[in-house]
Amino acid sequence: MSTNDQILPLIGFGNAIRRIDKLRQASIAAHLVISVYVGAGWTITSRPFLYVYLLILPGIILQWLLNFGSSIVNNFENLARTGCWDDDGNVYQGAFLQLLLSEVGLVLPNFVINMIACILMFVLWVAAMWRMILIVPVPSG
Repeated sequence: MSTNDQILPLIGFGNAIRRIDKLRQASIAAHLVISVYVGAGWTITSRPFLYVYLLILPGIILQWLLNFGSSIVNNFENLARTGCWDDDGNVYQGAFLQLLLSEVGLVLPNFVINMIACILMFVLWVAAMWRMILIVPVPSG
C-alpha cells in the first residue's frame, strides 16, 4: 500500500469499501454542484437566470436518459482516467443517485430512481416556468 492510499478517503458502495482519489472527489463535487443547481435553481428571482434554467434542465434530463442513467460528468471522468468515454468497469458510473440514496438508507432500483428524478425535474421545471411568468419586468424609462 502506498502512502497516497493511506490518506485517500473511504466510501462505501454496495458490499465494498473503496478509496476515492482526487479525480473521483472532483466528479462527486461536480455532481453535488449540479444537484444543488437543479434543486434550487427555480428559486432565483432573475428572469434571465430562470430562462437559462428552463433551457438547461431538459438538456440534463435528455443526456441522462440517452446516456442510460449515467452523467456526462462520469463520461469525462472515464475519459480522463482510461481514455475511453464509457468504462463498464467503473462501478461509480451512473451510480451517483444510488450512492446518495444508499447513504440515507434507501436502496432503489435504477428504473425507480430514473422515474423519480424525471418527475422531480419536471415539477421543478414547471415551478421555474411559473415563477418566471409571475416576475413582472420593470419598465425602462
